Amino acid sequence: MGMMHVYLKDLVTLLSLVSAMASMALALEGQLPLACFFVWLAWVFDGLDGVVARLTKQKNKIGPHLDNTVDLVSSAIAPAVLVYAAYRPMLGLYGALALASLPAIFGVLRHARGYASPAEATNYWIGLPRTYSGMAIAGYLGSHLFAFEAGRWAGLAVVVLVPALGLTTIPWQGRHHKGLKPHQIFFMLSTFLTFVAGLVAWVAGYGLTWFLDGLTLWMFGYVLLAGLVAIPAEERQAHRAFVTEWKKGL
Repeated sequence: MGMMHVYLKDLVTLLSLVSAMASMALALEGQLPLACFFVWLAWVFDGLDGVVARLTKQKNKIGPHLDNTVDLVSSAIAPAVLVYAAYRPMLGLYGALALASLPAIFGVLRHARGYASPAEATNYWIGLPRTYSGMAIAGYLGSHLFAFEAGRWAGLAVVVLVPALGLTTIPWQGRHHKGLKPHQIFFMLSTFLTFVAGLVAWVAGYGLTWFLDGLTLWMFGYVLLAGLVAIPAEERQAHRAFVTEWKKGL
């Protein structure tokens, strides 16, 4: 029996899984900001595996399935564990467990939906991608906002509504979308620079929370701009037509 082919790109994908495992372990050890950071790190490795694949020209059948499965862990299961750890003092064992189950359930359902009827649209995701909802949750839980009681109550809506957007058919711009409008470019650039400023503040010794503040703004900027606000009417109509056909495969 021959062994399956595992390439360098697949090892990079597995680093995303290791980062997700580290995130969950750190969350349960009470190191929530660092746990949130490792969710972001998992996303970095998730993006790097594609770069490595193109540079090395490596391709195998297991790669896409491995990537999608690891995404489920790093973008749905790990953030759910963060939610449990963050809300355990406030809601108690069963309340925190019930709340944490929701992003996990939404993520698993999106995972199953993708396998049942893979989408072939080039410009838009169907529903908010797991990676972005997972980072939005992680960023918020580790941000300065969550340190306030009002922020923790507001976080309940974040934890429930953001991953639920993944089960909708709302279009969100994909990573390879072409023809961005000037205001889209401006907002994405400004939110990205805010994220970079947070990273610089962290490296300069001001604390990891500033980095997570930038991550939060970046993620919620994407949620609002790339899906709910700035898609032209004609492209939204074309997306609806595509979704109508795509649903037939579910």
